[in-house]
Amino acid sequence: MDRDQSFFRVDGLSKAFGGLLAVGDVSFLVEKGSLTSLIGPNGAGKTTLFDLISGFLPADEGRIVFKGRDLAQQKPHDIVSLGMARTFQHLGLFTQLSVWDNVFLGLPGKRRERLWGVFLPRLILRREERALEERTREILDYLGLTEKAGERVANLSWGDQKLVSIGRLLATDGEFLLLDEPASGLSDEQIEHLKSLLRGLVSRGKTILLVDHNMEAVMDISDWVIVLNFGKIIAEGKPAEILANEEVVRIYLGV
Repeated sequence: MDRDQSFFRVDGLSKAFGGLLAVGDVSFLVEKGSLTSLIGPNGAGKTTLFDLISGFLPADEGRIVFKGRDLAQQKPHDIVSLGMARTFQHLGLFTQLSVWDNVFLGLPGKRRERLWGVFLPRLILRREERALEERTREILDYLGLTEKAGERVANLSWGDQKLVSIGRLLATDGEFLLLDEPASGLSDEQIEHLKSLLRGLVSRGKTILLVDHNMEAVMDISDWVIVLNFGKIIAEGKPAEILANEEVVRIYLGV
């Protein structure tokens, strides 16, 4: 059965740095409402691919199409406004601000921050602020961070900082979420919590493209898995198919 290409796809995507081909003629699609994982050994080109998709790097060749719109030449903030958002390995949080502030600042639609917003009646601005506060509470509650809302991010554990980065991602209200190694550095208990959160997001209508090295977690929660090696796709399919693929076992797992 043909898979639906209407939500997101990349066609013939390539990127080289000098003589090093980081991504070479990569094509794949992500179906709406799915959790698709991108795996491969270090240096396979996964983060470069994320940077290309999210507008942080220009592609040398190929197309990136999201809901029928070609993302070539789109800036990262324009891509976010279209409904796609991502996390980063380095997190990039405001570590001296509170958990609440990090999530709240990621919410769109703050008319008070625009020049013409100063002319709006105070009642309208207050109503908007209450709605933004409620949305912040919903996100923190979903992530299990409500009790830590007032804590400075710098004082949190690495696992909780990872959750804050996901909270800021959710604050964008994007429908297509790209997560770059969210399970790295987490304990087994935290990984189980993360898996539940991600599948919960899919059940709520989000679409996820995940990069991670935790094979057990990836295979447990993914609908579709894409395997990269030296910038090229060597296999893709359902988790069971990937686990049974001899080339993936040989190259990725080193067996």
